[in-house]
Amino acid sequence: MNFINRVVMENNNLAMHKLANPYHIINTDSTPNKIKQITEYVQAYVEIGFYKMTQYLFVTNLGNKKMIIGYLYLYKHNPNIDWQKGQ
Repeated sequence: MNFINRVVMENNNLAMHKLANPYHIINTDSTPNKIKQITEYVQAYVEIGFYKMTQYLFVTNLGNKKMIIGYLYLYKHNPNIDWQKGQ
């Protein structure tokens, strides 16, 4: 699963869509998320390094993070990430 911060979604005027069945969520550090459930998603063009594709991103509160890319995307594309440069 991939996630986008609601603030980023709103600042970029991305069109939101309602989920048929909301997801109950907890944060990656096992604490409860402030919004408690995900009810919306966006379909957005994502570019990470050489990989460019349209992704479904679930809208939630990510604090100071813009986006969380899920394991399946990372496993499939195995991007080369320079953690020190943020690239």
